[in-house]
Amino acid sequence: MRPRFAHAYRVARRALAEALRRRPVRVALPSALFGVLLLATVVYGVGNLGGGTTSQADVVQIASEPTAARTPRPTLSATPSPPPTPPPTPEPTPEPTPPPTPDPTPPPTPEPTPEPTPEPTPLSGPPCGGPPYLTWVWRFSTDGSPQQITAKMAANGSGVIMKTHDGTDWMSKWDPSPDAVTGPDRVAALAQLFEGSGVPFHAYAVVKGADPIKEAQMAADVIAAGARSLFIDLEPWTGYWQGTPEGALAFGAELRRLQPDATIITAIDPRPWALPGIPLKEFASFSNALAPLIYWQTFDSPGTRDGYAKSGYPPPEGEMTPEFVLDVAASVLSRYGLPLRPVGQGTSDAAQWGRFLDHATANGMPEVSAWRYGVMPGDVWSLLSERTPSGQEYTVVSGDTLGRIGRMWGVDPMRIAAANRLADPNVLYVGQVLCIPLG
Repeated sequence: MRPRFAHAYRVARRALAEALRRRPVRVALPSALFGVLLLATVVYGVGNLGGGTTSQADVVQIASEPTAARTPRPTLSATPSPPPTPPPTPEPTPEPTPPPTPDPTPPPTPEPTPEPTPEPTPLSGPPCGGPPYLTWVWRFSTDGSPQQITAKMAANGSGVIMKTHDGTDWMSKWDPSPDAVTGPDRVAALAQLFEGSGVPFHAYAVVKGADPIKEAQMAADVIAAGARSLFIDLEPWTGYWQGTPEGALAFGAELRRLQPDATIITAIDPRPWALPGIPLKEFASFSNALAPLIYWQTFDSPGTRDGYAKSGYPPPEGEMTPEFVLDVAASVLSRYGLPLRPVGQGTSDAAQWGRFLDHATANGMPEVSAWRYGVMPGDVWSLLSERTPSGQEYTVVSGDTLGRIGRMWGVDPMRIAAANRLADPNVLYVGQVLCIPLG
């Protein structure tokens, strides 16, 4: 028996004996019984405590470790208890659908912003349409040498219309100057001189009709020698046309046979009573334009005023005006359906010339020339130099109209129409290149 057990046993036995000695049996018996039970309890407890060998080190280790909190084990049963049913998760209360918000009233459609007016491109290079103002030269012996004429015209941006022949005679017959025209070779040399200085070279001749075929051949030679166009001076007065309507047609047929693409302009005296003396209908049939002589000073005489009045065109009170002569010419020549290129009176002053240019341009006759180089005063030269319409090319874009283009450039739309020979000013097409006359 182990020492601890023996000690307990002895304590219990002594206690029992002491109880029996001091008390009677009837009292001691319960006490004895209690002692026996106590002894048994002690023995049982000591036996259990000694159920395994435990060293002193084990006791120390157990005592030193912290006592872990015990997790109570669930009581097991034969039938596993179903897991508690979690309370149902309440469905979220749907938020009430707000009533549809009506679309806001759309703002009023703003008025389209007008396109900004583009700035015209600054001029560069030569004018797109060429200088429209030409100056006639009669004879070098009277008007000046070719070199002098060339220099002045180049400085003023003008072109020349030089006389080459009269009937079947070259100008050397009437012009004693060594530079006078003696034939096609001399015409070619003069054309090179003028064109080489930037002066457009045109020619003119008096056609008489005495030998229509030869005159036509001479005219064709002048064009072949370098003239850009040929003006035919056709008048009913002495020293001018002497032929017949048939001769006029023969002249035109031969000229067009030799020069089918030449530019032919017939210059005429547009006073109504002068026109019956020339075969204008026949000449108009092969001409590209007519050039009426607008000599408002020369026509300011009692006889001419009376002639206008008798023809149904009463002249204005006071001096004869360039506007009146232009209007009558346009009226009596409209039947021929050709463009008009008026010839202004060079001896007039700049004020009258300004009115002439304005009225001619406004009425669709912008290609103006001046008669003539040797008699024009300085202020007219200055005016023509300032007013020579240089041109700027403009390419039509979608949405363009002649009015819009005119506003863009500050130019009367009718000037643009006339400068470009538009058959219908209301019809333009995208990509069309127009020459805008400026000045």
